[in-house]
Amino acid sequence: MCIMLVIFAIFSSTSSAYQVLAVKDDIMVHCRFYIFKNIGSPFPPSSSACCQDVRGANVVNVCHDFTDQDKAKIDLWKWAAVTRVCGNALPVGTNCAGYIVH
Repeated sequence: MCIMLVIFAIFSSTSSAYQVLAVKDDIMVHCRFYIFKNIGSPFPPSSSACCQDVRGANVVNVCHDFTDQDKAKIDLWKWAAVTRVCGNALPVGTNCAGYIVH
């Protein structure tokens, strides 16, 4: 019984980490025109796939999962703006991958 609980705990944490990364990957695709450097604006329509992904995400966890490669492509201030526009705002003062949310 204990072995089953340990296996379940490991699977749950791995599954949870995978889900966060999958959400971040979806956001990187669906929000690219709103968060990538030198293109677009941080104002996606509320009905967009970008906003749907953002509303369903733990946006603070997404911040923790941005890699150096991600940060080279995106403007973190745009990401913070998108979270606000889409109705799932990062809390003021959050350290999002080195950017402090205003």
